[in-house]
Amino acid sequence: METKSSRIEAMKTFTEFGLTRLGWDLRKLDDETLDWRVAPEANTVKWLLRHISMILNVYLPRAFTGNLSYLPEKWPDNYHDNDERSLEEILADIEKGKIDAINGFKELSDNALDEPLDWYIGEEKRDFYLMILSSEILHHEGQIAATIGLWKRIGGEPPEVVPPEA
Repeated sequence: METKSSRIEAMKTFTEFGLTRLGWDLRKLDDETLDWRVAPEANTVKWLLRHISMILNVYLPRAFTGNLSYLPEKWPDNYHDNDERSLEEILADIEKGKIDAINGFKELSDNALDEPLDWYIGEEKRDFYLMILSSEILHHEGQIAATIGLWKRIGGEPPEVVPPEA
């Protein structure tokens, strides 16, 4: 039977892997791709990056602590939809959030996983929300990879698989 400690480790590993893949995606990102949309209703890469930043800096800390109204100090109210925030600022936010999120998983107790949180889907155990949030990072990384790949193909670049640097 799986222990709760292995569940915490799995969520931490899943989060780290999503962020590692995100780093691979961003190696050849340019400004034109950053703001391109697959369709008028779709999210841009920049919006998806801000969303990942929100997960790391706001939503995961809320799930770790149970303080469901938590916001980092000086966090802008309009962060999610603020197109004025530069790519460099967003990536710095993601890096800070990554460190805090990984530390949050490390500090999480096994017993805390079973504590209920009455949040946006209703009352569920903390591990339910943590799994949603950790999987969201990989999910949105995949959207970013797909958007960048499609943009390149539309521009005539052949598909290529570039292995990550070791």
